Amino acid sequence: MINFLKNKRIKAYYEILEIAKHPNLLFSNDKEQYNAEARYNLYTIQKLNKLIKKKNISMNELQHVFGFIETSWSRYLREHYQGKSFVFYFWGDYQIPAIRVSIVSYHEGIELPFECDLKKVNDMNDVLSLYLDKADFDGMTFIESDGIDEVSNLEPDNGYMLTVYTKEIIC
Repeated sequence: MINFLKNKRIKAYYEILEIAKHPNLLFSNDKEQYNAEARYNLYTIQKLNKLIKKKNISMNELQHVFGFIETSWSRYLREHYQGKSFVFYFWGDYQIPAIRVSIVSYHEGIELPFECDLKKVNDMNDVLSLYLDKADFDGMTFIESDGIDEVSNLEPDNGYMLTVYTKEIIC
């Protein structure tokens, strides 16, 4: 359980509890609906940011929170979707900043519709440590320009690699 979170920040506790215990998930047997599943089952978690920024939550506690979501969803899926497989995804969105979780039906060779290269990991700490290092908790900084259009000189970063925790859940 995540009762330690209840003592630290009540809003974050209830956000996580609602996501974990009462998931509003949608699945289809049609692999053409995969992207719709991914969008519908996407949760964005931001209420932990204040705790993270002020260092009022440890890496171990963060891992416990997201492990709680994964375990709760696995239990829910095994109860309601026997004989089916799913993929649980968990990653950090550094620009918002937020941590995102999603789950989709498993289909061989199909991944979430990320528009970048993926580094799939099986340890949540890999995602969480990157999030703690890269998340912009103070918001984006805008730099005054001297009138020269610097944006047009920038090239897109086609080599961006997103670290994503993935786990197959077999029911």
